[in-house]
Amino acid sequence: GRMRNEIVLDLETKRAPSEWGRRDELGSLGISVVGMWSSRDDTFRAFREDAIPELATILEQADHLIGFAIKKFDLPVLQPYVSFDLGEIPVLDMFEDVSNRLGHRISLASLAKATLGAAKTGHGLDAVTWYREGEWQRLEEYCLQDVRLTRDLYHFGKQQGHLLFESNVDQKTVSVPVSWGMP
Repeated sequence: GRMRNEIVLDLETKRAPSEWGRRDELGSLGISVVGMWSSRDDTFRAFREDAIPELATILEQADHLIGFAIKKFDLPVLQPYVSFDLGEIPVLDMFEDVSNRLGHRISLASLAKATLGAAKTGHGLDAVTWYREGEWQRLEEYCLQDVRLTRDLYHFGKQQGHLLFESNVDQKTVSVPVSWGMP
């Protein structure tokens, strides 16, 4: 059959959420940029707001969406922009998966640092500032870097069966099992 198309997604918003996770508010934050990696052509692409219809056609062909806190954040923010139900695409939310196993929240930065030796170059509030200031290049680079970290963590977890993070309690590196390699 055709090659599976796995898509790693991350987006930045125009406005900062007043309280993280208020679902009723998420649809009105507005998108500045969506970053995407597709397994089919192994490319990273950034879509500004006016290009989201093009992104939507790509997502309709997706076999699998992968992201970090994507179920509670990225997908509800993106939903008003697309005409089909994003909930119909199978999703792996690495944040949800790892947090459920650990019994506490874990950040992308913490996982990326311990597992990949990679540092994030900013955080979501920087992205809001860059959007306001028209710093498109910084915004797109930041968003795509998060996509890359998410993709690399996904591939690491799939191949190795675990991810690493630094414990807040004693700063030791701790392994958390994941089962993404399983059919």
